[in-house]
Amino acid sequence: METGVQDMMTGQREPHFLQDDRGFYTTSYGPFVLRSAFQPIFSQNEQGHLTIEAFEALIRAQQDGKPVSPPRFFSMVEKAEALAVDTLCRELHILNMGKLGRRKARLFINFNPGLFDEIDSIDTEVDRMVDVTIKAGLRPGRIVCEITEQGSGNEKVLNRLVDRLRSRLFRIAVDDYGADDSDSKRVNDLKPDVLKFDAAWVRRFTETSAGMGLLKLMVAQFIERGITVLFEGLEEDHQIEFCQTIGVQLMQGYALARPEIVPRTFDDRFPEPELTQVGDPVSPVYERSQLHDVAAAPPPGDFPIRTMPPRRAASFGKRTR
Repeated sequence: METGVQDMMTGQREPHFLQDDRGFYTTSYGPFVLRSAFQPIFSQNEQGHLTIEAFEALIRAQQDGKPVSPPRFFSMVEKAEALAVDTLCRELHILNMGKLGRRKARLFINFNPGLFDEIDSIDTEVDRMVDVTIKAGLRPGRIVCEITEQGSGNEKVLNRLVDRLRSRLFRIAVDDYGADDSDSKRVNDLKPDVLKFDAAWVRRFTETSAGMGLLKLMVAQFIERGITVLFEGLEEDHQIEFCQTIGVQLMQGYALARPEIVPRTFDDRFPEPELTQVGDPVSPVYERSQLHDVAAAPPPGDFPIRTMPPRRAASFGKRTR
């Protein structure tokens, strides 16, 4: 079977992508067929109305027509091919984002700095990212690069990766923030555009009034520093209300919408923003009740995200890649 990663490993510039009958891209690694799933990321105004601001890209693998979980798929990737497969997944997601035809939505994609053995491979990777982003008809500013904590111990590699991405105008997000010393250092060193709070860590802090007060203070401090705060793993309505209470700007989780393999069906549920007379997009807003029947991946908005006045509190859930 031809594989997208084999094309990359043999030095060819373009990996092997196929388009399905809807125009979206698939690729493969060994016996696995790979597709993109997108999960929407929302903002919320003071009235509780929701607007879709971005998508997180997630890989979906199949073997012999049967789904394979992301952890199992990535555990079966050969170590020597891990970076090439990671690159393949990112390029697949960016190309599919381009096929959505959205003018404003941003795309969150994962980066594991531990996969880079040398500085030169970082430069090559970022150059590839620029090429595929332009090929997809997107601007680098619409791509948010999530820096995961796994294997990011080599500070020289980590800083080079972030510097190179930022120099090409990609946005930076720090994933799984838990406020221990290493996490705080990551934020201070990398100065991300977006900070994603670890869902399990937040859940523990929402069990006490003191913990909730600390979360509210931290969110306010990060917003003051110009960092957009995102809470993920939201599974209950009260968690969404809690986000509004403490001024969280972006939200993601099953309580809002589940990931879905890149569909067009969300165009009907969440149409593109209309243009005003002066040509500025007006982001649509949705009632929370509209989202409960959605098992999917929807539309747009733009950074910087507006802040909201604080109010009250509740608890949390956990997400997987």
